[in-house]
Amino acid sequence: MATHTGTRAGGGPRGLVHRVHRALALSGVMAMVVCGAGASRAAAAEPGVNLSVPSPGQIAYVNALGTHWVRLFVSWRELQPTRAPIVQSDFTSYEQAFRSMPAGTKVILDVYGTPKWESGSTNERTPPANPHAFAAFVGLLARRFGGLVAAYEIWNEENTSFWWPAGPDPAAYTSLLQATYPAVKAAEPNATVLLGGLAGNDYNFLSSVYAAGGRGYFDAVGVHTDTACDDTSPYLYGREGDGRMWPDSFLAYREVHRVMLANGDEKPIWMTEMSWRTTTAVCGEGAWKGDKPEGVTDAQQALYLDQAYHCLAQDPYVQVALWFPLSDQGYIHSGLVKADGTLKPAFQAMQEYARYGDRLTEPCGVFTGPTITVASPTSQDSYEGFLPIDVSASSPLGVFRIKLEIDGKLIRNFDDQSFPPSLTGQTDWEGGKYLSPGWHTLTFIAYDKVLNTSTISVRFFHGRQGSSSSPSGHGHGHGHGHRHGHKAKRARHKHRR
Repeated sequence: MATHTGTRAGGGPRGLVHRVHRALALSGVMAMVVCGAGASRAAAAEPGVNLSVPSPGQIAYVNALGTHWVRLFVSWRELQPTRAPIVQSDFTSYEQAFRSMPAGTKVILDVYGTPKWESGSTNERTPPANPHAFAAFVGLLARRFGGLVAAYEIWNEENTSFWWPAGPDPAAYTSLLQATYPAVKAAEPNATVLLGGLAGNDYNFLSSVYAAGGRGYFDAVGVHTDTACDDTSPYLYGREGDGRMWPDSFLAYREVHRVMLANGDEKPIWMTEMSWRTTTAVCGEGAWKGDKPEGVTDAQQALYLDQAYHCLAQDPYVQVALWFPLSDQGYIHSGLVKADGTLKPAFQAMQEYARYGDRLTEPCGVFTGPTITVASPTSQDSYEGFLPIDVSASSPLGVFRIKLEIDGKLIRNFDDQSFPPSLTGQTDWEGGKYLSPGWHTLTFIAYDKVLNTSTISVRFFHGRQGSSSSPSGHGHGHGHGHRHGHKAKRARHKHRR
């Protein structure tokens, strides 16, 4: 899977305060009246969008979409570049921007960025030297903004070196949560405190946060599924060797939830960033650099949006899901609106989801293993000499392997790394003639492309027919006949693909 690159500075909050000022100057109080979707949507993940700046044009799009969640970045460094108190007009700019949103809009503020005077670093993404200093700033925001802001997201993609430059540090991030959560709650008890969005559903990082004592210091877990160069449907996923989904898989938010439940935490998940890029460029970053497309077509983006919200509708613990970003900006081409203002098909798809909710009925992903068909040996069969084996497995995801075990011991694999929809294996297994006389169990285990597995077993008899313990001796032949002397069939040993 591709490596998550996170929200780059070009799509984030740099200069946000100044842009808010400019937007307000252009729009007065930005009182926009645009015809919106209007109708209420079915109960499922509530949709929303990420804004780089709440300009009149951006607010008009939000109104037209009919979504009621908006996420913005707030940088401590930008609001308080020196130790001097924050300029009150900056607060006023934000408050006017919040009030300009369509009625019923709920705002998430992602708070990040440390002033140089606090951290000593020129990199604003350097975490604060004193977590309580950051907590005091977020508490100040909560007191000032009150009910205008619904949620505060504590930092952004803290599990990446881009946003936590010294390298991800679950214990240090937990200290930030432990300082900030009570500060926000003291200032605005009704505000939701979010664990900062985890790039690529990083459930291992979350496990470490719990281990460091993070439970009880957030109201919901933020996750990000807008991974680098993702050009696959949200229905598709991969698995680690331990059977867990690859974190970069869209559906791996379910692994995040499992970690939460394992720690006795039944809080919700908020997907504060999700999207697919629309570009014909070759992937230029991450594990797939130079090896695959960076994005999808406009039509595919719209389809994947529908499919993503369809999956989330199966899991009510995902309460909010926001597209990143609303509009293309710089080299980020994953918006619902192109840089020139053209609406992509995904814009209409989001409108329809906001109005009608999830309307798909198809399965969200395939979670069952391949269908296995065994032609030989059949149950209760008996043989002497080589053991004739003929098996096939099929799956819409493609079949990777059919593993054969006799009495729990591996005898061979049939593999095809091109993942055909149907994989067939045939052989006259020479080792069969060395099996001890009597009953044995042949087990077939089939794996699809994402390592879903299925198993089927056949019980057969090795020995001479007429033996007191053979199928014929007990009247269990079932018309299958008996196998004898398969030397002539050695040439049939092959792996059909």
